[in-house]
Amino acid sequence: MTETSNAAAKAELRSRIRAGRRTRDGAAAAFAEVLAGCVPDEGAVLAYAALPGEPNLDLLLDDLHARGRTVYLPVTTPGEPLRFGRLETAMESLPRVGTWQIREPQPVLTAPEAVAGTADHPPVGVVFVPGLAYGPAGARLGNGAGFYDRTFGPQGQAPTTSATVDFIGVCYSDEVLGEIGREEWDLAVTAMATETGLQAVSGGAGAGACE
Repeated sequence: MTETSNAAAKAELRSRIRAGRRTRDGAAAAFAEVLAGCVPDEGAVLAYAALPGEPNLDLLLDDLHARGRTVYLPVTTPGEPLRFGRLETAMESLPRVGTWQIREPQPVLTAPEAVAGTADHPPVGVVFVPGLAYGPAGARLGNGAGFYDRTFGPQGQAPTTSATVDFIGVCYSDEVLGEIGREEWDLAVTAMATETGLQAVSGGAGAGACE
């Protein structure tokens, strides 16, 4: 498949999945139950604030915050790697900002700082990555803005080379597909989580957060 035809196929797939998500309710309770088993005993959880139709992690993240766990959420700047802020309030209280109206905390950390930790912030133990779809080997179809690839992809600011951090792709069960084209800069995950359970990637192993 040529680069042009691959881009066209991804654009068509994005459009189809977004259309299907318009009637989704987020399945927050189901995702909370599945992903709770992926939260390590120590370290921060790097997650995301769901947009309408996306797999919703609010119940899980509010519970983690209430129990004193550190939760980091992305802060977006167009064309730049993600930065991260600490969840300090209920998810529903976060302000919606920017073109995409994403709920964002105040940014305090770059991706390398979040993954490695600082004197004031614990290192990340697991990353929950939103995606429109995933392939069986962990290839990810994102929204097309490139944030996660610029941040955690092989050529990103904080490449996913650490054996101590699992990158768990989050999508609905019918969005784990047979094949997704992957470019050399694209992020791949170590496992997928859907509302029905966990799925390991073929031909690889993660750091074991969900074991």
